[in-house]
Formats: sequence, C-alpha cells, structure tokens
Amino acid sequence: MPARPRSDAWRWLAGSLLLLGAGSALAQAPAGGVYRCGNSYSDAPCPGGQAVGTDDARSAAQQRQAQEVKQRDAAMAEKLTTERRARERAAVPQRAAGIGPLAADAAKAAKPAASAPQPHKVKKTQPRPIKALKPSRSG
Repeated sequence: MPARPRSDAWRWLAGSLLLLGAGSALAQAPAGGVYRCGNSYSDAPCPGGQAVGTDDARSAAQQRQAQEVKQRDAAMAEKLTTERRARERAAVPQRAAGIGPLAADAAKAAKPAASAPQPHKVKKTQPRPIKALKPSRSG
C-alpha cells in the first residue's frame, strides 16, 4: 500500500479516532438504558424522554475490523508522536526576545569605530528671496 501524504494521514487519523470515540461511547452505555431528553442523553428516564436503542448491530467481522482499525490508529499515533518528538529535539532552540542589546551588539558598541564612515555635514544656506511674477493677460 503506498504511503499517504502527511496531511492526509492526519485527516484520516482524526476521522478514525472520532468514529472510534463515538462508537466506544455508545458501547459503554449503562445497562439500564439510554434516554434522549431534548438535545441531551441520560441514563435516567426524564419527563418526555424517549428510550434510545444501544444495541451493537455490527457483525463479529465488523467488530473485529473496527478493533484492527483501532490498533492501527493507535500504532500510527504513537509513530507520529515519536517523529514529532524527534523533530522537536533536533530543532535549534530559539532565543526569547529580549529588551535591550544582545551581547554581540554590546561588544560591537564597546569597540571604537575608527573606520566608521562619518555622516555628511549639511551646509546651512540663507533662504533666497522670492520674486513676484507679473500676471499674464490672455484674451
């Protein structure tokens, strides 16, 4: 079977876990029955509530297949966790942002800047007088 792309594997894993979680929630229903009370479910009867059937209608082969999927998903989740932890260990730790100069910047600032270029000096000039223009007559 060809390997799935990583994003598809995550979607497949999440969907499978969701289905298994819903199935296991129904399988763990109390023996006394389950009642739908409005938009919620309860193990105790409620006024106006309806009994909900919780029988597992799957065949033995379907139950076995679901168990295999559950085991395969657990193995895949463990593998992905191991890979993620390995990537996290191998990642270069980043420094937290700091307020103030870094040590390298402080060392640069401490050295005299003999060869640093000097800023250009701006010449101050006197403002030029404004000449008034004669209006032109067009006509």
